[in-house]
Amino acid sequence: MNGLPSYDEAQRRIAHEIVDLVFDHINGIAEKPVVKWTTPADLARLVDLDRGRDSDLASLVRTLADHSIQLHHPAYIGHQVCPPFPQSVIADFVISALNQSTAVWEMSPFATMVEKGIVRWGATQLGYPEESEGTAVSGGSAANLTALLAARKRWRDEPANAGKRPVLVCSADAHYSVARAASIMGMATDSIIKVATDAEHRLSPAALGETLAGIEKGESSVLAIVATCGSTAAGSFDDLQAIAALRDRFGAWLHIDAAHGASTLLSPRFRHLVEGIELSDSVCWDPHKMMWMPLSLGLVFVKNGRYLREAFEADAPYLLDRNKASDNIGEMTIQCSKRADAVKLWLTIRTIGLEPFKRALEMVAETTLQLFDKIVATDDFEAMHRPQFNIFCFRWRGDGSLSEDELEAVNARLRQQLVESGKGWITSTVLKGKRVLRVTVMNPQTDASVLDRLLADLRGIAQTLTHAG
Repeated sequence: MNGLPSYDEAQRRIAHEIVDLVFDHINGIAEKPVVKWTTPADLARLVDLDRGRDSDLASLVRTLADHSIQLHHPAYIGHQVCPPFPQSVIADFVISALNQSTAVWEMSPFATMVEKGIVRWGATQLGYPEESEGTAVSGGSAANLTALLAARKRWRDEPANAGKRPVLVCSADAHYSVARAASIMGMATDSIIKVATDAEHRLSPAALGETLAGIEKGESSVLAIVATCGSTAAGSFDDLQAIAALRDRFGAWLHIDAAHGASTLLSPRFRHLVEGIELSDSVCWDPHKMMWMPLSLGLVFVKNGRYLREAFEADAPYLLDRNKASDNIGEMTIQCSKRADAVKLWLTIRTIGLEPFKRALEMVAETTLQLFDKIVATDDFEAMHRPQFNIFCFRWRGDGSLSEDELEAVNARLRQQLVESGKGWITSTVLKGKRVLRVTVMNPQTDASVLDRLLADLRGIAQTLTHAG
């Protein structure tokens, strides 16, 4: 009546139309290119807001879907972004419609308790005690920063650290968000000490021990050791028990960036990869990776919850009472406007249980190992490591006639041409100084036939590139 949008019957019909459009799009995804490669300039023309009201909502959604990266496509094996489970997608709609803000209990009483329930469930999976605390966050970057702020609170409370400079110690393959968190915390660039990895791309306990001993002799003190479970580059899992022993020896804080790998706790077959995770002081875990939740949903856990609460003490009498602990999650997080993202994991677990997660974890790991076996059996590709889980790096090497510089160039162009062709999507990185091709199998629908086509497509592109050269 007043010209404002409303939840009327017309919008209900549009919503149903959009749901059908999305489901049809995903169910027919294998017939589409993985990406319809389009230049930024052409996409900008499609986006242009000055065009005004020239399309209906369904038409705009169709344009958006057609020009997106098709994460549901079995040939998408690129970044660590999943094709979400349908139950979680439906839950995301509900979360948006109800629009609860979970930083303060009175603004989202039920959703706040859902988040607390999810955090308690996750802490139990980790083997953390009742006094542990945690929150849902936007992802691994926010989780790592949150945990390191708690670690800093503990570091500052130690009299022995007075007058010393705090340093962070992490793997050479640690996620860039660790260094970024240190920068946000005001630490100098040379306060981030990166330790060499071993042949399996894991943080070397021997090198770590030497580094910690050297720091102890100087004017610095270790604020935290950061281990990784499921590194971005190669998907490697650090030896947590050995690192925890060094943490005990040097009296440091052990944070584990398990954004990618913590979900292996749900699989009896793969949980050995995170053996010792319960020994940590804090953990980062992203269900929007290997629990197939839509972006975004990360979780952070701190074993001694006091440090998490004290790290975020704030004077906000209109929302929070700093003199007593409460059910307000805002007491333990950077965010004040805080979406109820934990609800989608809660609704999904309550409706389908944990078995589908376990099956999906094992399927993507098995497919990754199949690709490794296929690569090893070829003469023109080489494996850079044996995958521990679902991330694997390899490269095209041809017949051995090309120099290292030529191989670098071909492998870089190989990936780009594959992506632009729309036939597949993989990524690229540098591992031990070599340009390599990298896959992350996120889709349980990716199978051996997809892998065979991938290798055939890469081989064909490589032959064209070298023939043209």
